[in-house]
Amino acid sequence: MERNDFSQWYIDQNGPDQLHCFGIKRVLVDYQSSVQRIQIIEIESLGKCLLIDGRIQSAEKDEFIYHEALVHPPLLLHPHPRKVLVLGVGEGATIRELLKYDHLKITGVDIDSEMIDFSRKYLQAWHQGALNHPHFQLVLQDGWDFMEQTEELFDIIILDLPEPYPDTPAYRLYTAEFYRMAAEKLTAEGILVTQGETTRPGQEDHHFFIKNNLSAVFRHTFSYQTYIPSFDSSWGFLMAVKNHLDPFLPAENIDRLIKERIKGQLRFYDGQTHLSMFYLPRHLRPDSQGSGGTGPG
Repeated sequence: MERNDFSQWYIDQNGPDQLHCFGIKRVLVDYQSSVQRIQIIEIESLGKCLLIDGRIQSAEKDEFIYHEALVHPPLLLHPHPRKVLVLGVGEGATIRELLKYDHLKITGVDIDSEMIDFSRKYLQAWHQGALNHPHFQLVLQDGWDFMEQTEELFDIIILDLPEPYPDTPAYRLYTAEFYRMAAEKLTAEGILVTQGETTRPGQEDHHFFIKNNLSAVFRHTFSYQTYIPSFDSSWGFLMAVKNHLDPFLPAENIDRLIKERIKGQLRFYDGQTHLSMFYLPRHLRPDSQGSGGTGPG
């Protein structure tokens, strides 16, 4: 293995006793908005990386894994999605994936206008023009306030939010109170999906905290996971519905839906991948979770 000497290192504290380090080739952008600190650094193994308040949110070489896993399961499991709400527009890659479907009306809500301007300027590789698409409507507003005030109903609600650290604006968007508001904004067959934190053994409480809050509101919740290299962790996602949903469709059914509904290329997600995400190891399945977690510290 060739050794490189780096003058700067990105250090991500992934737990009380864990530091994960990446050598920084270059710091490309370092900007403080009115809401958060936004940086782009370049790492040899991950390419350009977007950091928000010092935490990796997305990496050039593997962001497709996270965004395809977040978007396509709910969009294909819903019988006829038309109206989609995204809370947390960020780099625009979630919108990019949604635009692979025809006839969607997409509303994106973000609290930080400077983040959107930053993405338009620096993150073209992520959004690929999606932020300027005519089928996408941007609303610059706090997600809680939007959910409280909107009278629209949505077929899909996607919560692509930062991790729920206490004393951050995102934290209350993971509470049962917020999920009750979101449930009222879903159509009868609507699906809510959220990023679901790490499922790393020993830290599952972060995932169960979100799942328990969703389960207090929704009739059915479903965990799924995949490995995200830039997070150096298996990463959870959660879907929630008010009525029945069966995510365990045969792989060939998912592949057929992909062919029928999606235009453009998928690099990660297909029928086999879908099932691999939903078939969980025993310690993450409902009968082994106990009471779940109390949330991140």
